Amino acid sequence: MFSLGSTFTCTAKATITIFTEQFPPYNFSNKGQLQGINLDIVRTLCELADVECKFELLPWDRAYDLVQKKPLSGLVSTARSAGREELFYWVGPLLSARTFFYRLTSNKHINPTDISQVSAYTLGVVRGNIYEELVAGIGFEKDKNLLTVAHHYEYMNLFFKNKIDLILSSELTLDYQLQQFGHGGKEVVKLVELPLNALQGNYLVFNKEMPIAIVERFNEQLEKLRAVDNLDAYRHRYVK
Repeated sequence: MFSLGSTFTCTAKATITIFTEQFPPYNFSNKGQLQGINLDIVRTLCELADVECKFELLPWDRAYDLVQKKPLSGLVSTARSAGREELFYWVGPLLSARTFFYRLTSNKHINPTDISQVSAYTLGVVRGNIYEELVAGIGFEKDKNLLTVAHHYEYMNLFFKNKIDLILSSELTLDYQLQQFGHGGKEVVKLVELPLNALQGNYLVFNKEMPIAIVERFNEQLEKLRAVDNLDAYRHRYVK
């Protein structure tokens, strides 16, 4: 065991737990192997920072709760917002993309042309996800026009059964979400963009009791990786 306080030194070989969720292509389990754009970046950072990292896949709300309670822990990928700023130490930004509302191609009657119109329809999101917070600001209310679930696949299943009208997805995640259900891009229609002005991208976060030396090492190594090709090599592993 090593100390969590000021006696920690950079020469100590740290072991930390990094939680993640099933959210391809950023982080996901594929035949029992954890992988993904941002998870691969973080795994590289662990090696470069000389830190032993154990990864654990959990539902988002469980992972988000645990990282605030467990001293030597982290969470990827986490959207950075003002409300979360003081809860964690931040490493990033990693990779992210623009987010849009989508409907089924067959539901031609669902056609909002402005962000102010989307709350006339029903939407599913993961409980505790940053999207839940953002859509509350544009008229979505839990148990009224907003359904919250534990996993992404739950609302996708309801979407394809016509139980909810809309989903949110980024330009990076949509194809993966559709493939999980054997569907393709022609079966959905991109509608209006969800403004992400309040966010600063996706990050790896650390519990506030993480030794600051580790946080600094991770950020330093990330900047070195970014300087090579702006992290494009990691993106191209999963997105052509």
